[in-house]
Amino acid sequence: MTDYFRCNLSITFIFLCMLISSLGFGYHSLNSSLSIQGSIVNDALSQRISLDSITDDNAKLLTERLGLSQLFIQTESISSSWDANINYPTLIQLIFPQLAKKFSGATDLFSYKFKLRFNDKDNAQIKLLITFIISLFIAYLLCLASIKRLLVKLERNILSDIGNTTKPKYHAFPAITRRLAQHKADHHKELQDQHDKIEALSKQINMDNLTGLYNRFYFRGELVDLLSKKNKSQSAILALIRATALGHINKHRGFQRGDTYLKDISNILKQCTKRYPDSRLYRVSGPDFTIIIPNMTAAVAHKLAREIKANLDDYQSLHDLENVAYIGITTVHSGQQPEQVLARADTALAKAQLEGPNYWAFQQQDAQQENQGQSYWKDVIEEIINKRSLMLLSQPVQPIHRNMKNYQEIYTRFISSNNSMLPTHTLFAMAQRLDYTVKLDQIIIENIISNSRTQMDGSSRWGVNLTSQSVQSSAFIVWLERLLLREPSIATNLVFEIDEVMLERNIVSSKRIVDMLRRVGSRSAISKFGHGISSFKLFRELKPDYIKIDSGLIQSITDDNASQQFLRMIVDVAHRMSCQVIAEGVEDLAQKQLLESMYVDGIQGYLISKPAPLSKIAC
Repeated sequence: MTDYFRCNLSITFIFLCMLISSLGFGYHSLNSSLSIQGSIVNDALSQRISLDSITDDNAKLLTERLGLSQLFIQTESISSSWDANINYPTLIQLIFPQLAKKFSGATDLFSYKFKLRFNDKDNAQIKLLITFIISLFIAYLLCLASIKRLLVKLERNILSDIGNTTKPKYHAFPAITRRLAQHKADHHKELQDQHDKIEALSKQINMDNLTGLYNRFYFRGELVDLLSKKNKSQSAILALIRATALGHINKHRGFQRGDTYLKDISNILKQCTKRYPDSRLYRVSGPDFTIIIPNMTAAVAHKLAREIKANLDDYQSLHDLENVAYIGITTVHSGQQPEQVLARADTALAKAQLEGPNYWAFQQQDAQQENQGQSYWKDVIEEIINKRSLMLLSQPVQPIHRNMKNYQEIYTRFISSNNSMLPTHTLFAMAQRLDYTVKLDQIIIENIISNSRTQMDGSSRWGVNLTSQSVQSSAFIVWLERLLLREPSIATNLVFEIDEVMLERNIVSSKRIVDMLRRVGSRSAISKFGHGISSFKLFRELKPDYIKIDSGLIQSITDDNASQQFLRMIVDVAHRMSCQVIAEGVEDLAQKQLLESMYVDGIQGYLISKPAPLSKIAC
């Protein structure tokens, strides 16, 4: 209920009280004027005035004696010129209760009809009463209108005081103004808080938590908007940057170092693009970043690419990496399809990876051939297979206990036609897409066996990595068995390492290759072991000779008691089943000391040694 409605209700109540009071006063006045004393009526009736003797004179005398105002008693033959015929008993009983109480006898008078008319004095009182009532009603309406006008003016003054940005010298309603101003400030703060929460949620949806860049959902929306027909004259440069060293860093230095590496890449891109205020950076997938810069020419794009490469080269030298990232650049015009633009960028990226570490390439027009990037990679992989253009690296494992033989893991690096090092993870990814993975594994194993004839002695073992495609290929297992049977002295010193995730995908194929390796005298190892309780089930099924603890578990071992207990349980179970445990990704002395106290058999990581060419390793 509003204040205006309450005020109107109060005034209406006062008006009704005054109206009832005036009506009561008028009624009381008329009732007094028409009342008759009972004694006078009895006296008049005691004279038994006959009806025939009533004339105008004595009727007037009678009415004066009765105290009535122009009450005429007439016969039915008299002209009925008065306003109304009133039955006397009803008049007395209903209208004049005082007269009815004092009146007694005189029943003869009841049988006649009376005619009533007020005199001038009574008419004046009635008119005065009507005028008063009408005036009161008009005053009531004027009062309501005035109050409404007053409240509207009051509201305007308050709003004026609150809405005034400058502080006036005088407020019409200081207390109300302060309260409402405080309420306004609180409401504004609440709205601002809600707006901040909405912005935070929007940022959380559209931002990458690790790098603080826009994510692929936002990138997709902006690319579609840029290519829409409403931007008919819009053009831009799109650069696709792939951080190819991520997989290597995650495996050998831990996932925390991998996250740091991605942050460093994003910072390099931010630093290089800060001169272009319209540029937008995105992280579209794990290792992939994109840059969109509207209205940039090809010449400026080449200059930006050279600057990014220079920063990547410095980062590579500082952190001792084989490569950091590659850049593929293309032009964007409105009306094109997003897939068309991304295909050009991917083609440019494929070209850049063939040129050398941290290189960039520009693809301005659509490729004449579909999937031209894959065609480039197909030619490169076939050339590697035909020429066996690869180099072997080795990273030793430091034994902690005397009963463990020397162990070193073999890595492969591929060399392009211009003698530059190709990104290994990218090459294997393209080989998997083009169905060359098994063939690459075969030439790698043949190369390792060839080198082992001259560089391996009976006191050391070499670890060889197998891909999931080879593990699940029956033809590859048959080929590998025949090869190892031809080289029994070498086979006994080879340990074939397979990732735990790959083995879990197909237990049947995994058991088949592990059983085959056991038959030919070779050994098996589950690498990246320790993802959870399921690891023990896989361990029980395969019964490998080695398990290599995942570097992600090693990174948190010094600070996480749960990881320590889990690793102790792994070591205890492995030793009970005559299996040796190697910890991968060891990078600091505290980790090494803690692992030694847990009776781990061997330690591998950058703390011990970085991968080096196999020819430089003393076996």
